[in-house]
Amino acid sequence: MNKIISENGLSLIRRFEGCRLTAYQDSAGVWTVGYGHTSGVSKGQTITQTQADAYLRADCATAEKAVNRYMDTYQWNQNQFDALVSFTFNCGTGNLKTLLDGGTRSISQISEKIPAYRKAGGRVLQGLVNRRAAEKSLFDTPVTPTENPALPPTYIKPICYLQTDPRWKSHNYSAKGEQKTIGSSGCGVTASAMVIATLKNLAVTPVTTAEWSMSHGYKALNQGTYYSYFVPQFSAYGITCERLNQSNLYGTPSSATHEKALCALQNGNWVIACMGKGNWTSAGHFILLYRYENGYVHINDPASTKECRIRNTWDLFSRQVKYMWVVHVSDGTVSPAGV
Repeated sequence: MNKIISENGLSLIRRFEGCRLTAYQDSAGVWTVGYGHTSGVSKGQTITQTQADAYLRADCATAEKAVNRYMDTYQWNQNQFDALVSFTFNCGTGNLKTLLDGGTRSISQISEKIPAYRKAGGRVLQGLVNRRAAEKSLFDTPVTPTENPALPPTYIKPICYLQTDPRWKSHNYSAKGEQKTIGSSGCGVTASAMVIATLKNLAVTPVTTAEWSMSHGYKALNQGTYYSYFVPQFSAYGITCERLNQSNLYGTPSSATHEKALCALQNGNWVIACMGKGNWTSAGHFILLYRYENGYVHINDPASTKECRIRNTWDLFSRQVKYMWVVHVSDGTVSPAGV
């Protein structure tokens, strides 16, 4: 029975292809748009994210057909199929045939050969090394059959607090030697208040978390909140949080850290992100991501309710984020308010 690529496979392709909604010329001078779409693209053309996702699914059809030709020989599981569709999308059907040696190689031999396809123009490219490693990892991941397939994750939208809310925007949030407020510097404590109020205690506000942060030394002089704040703050309420990266990710959307964050969102967890210069800030700013859907992330932004700041593409987000923390929603207890 023929297969189609899963959302997991599409996410892998999206991560490495990147998405551009305005047509550009690739290294060969071919006009391209979306996730590497070239058919009928012309100079100056623009598309929506919805169109980009539709083009991606359509463009995967050729790769799906090529991988399905070997279904009778290999009986691919979904992870093997997704990995090879990504490989074929990138390398072409000719290289798929070579990889499989026309269907004579074993599964283990195919896995061993995947990393070899890492060159372009005769040079080894780190981006291809990373992509082949991700495809091999997916190819090697077993699929465990279950009698009752898992239901899709339940997405919980957190309470939305704005740091500029009149109830607390003028409340002190200062380190020694400065005079700051929640309104001017409290995006981090406002984001954490959203999490705690939703999962543990509706009475918690940015005032609560700002006071805790200051009393424990997490307010940074002439800045916002120290990165070391989130894990202990959530731990104080019995909420599990983990920091995903120590080095700055800004401008590196192909980092494996992005895949971890995306996986967390797809499993119904939340991500706190410190953003760099771009759509969300001119310097630094904390936001709370609570859902990923069809290439878009849904966000509670402590400083804005503008559409472009509360819902935007994963591609744009991954290019502008600096640091991320995963909040394990399943470890908290949803408030009776049913937020």
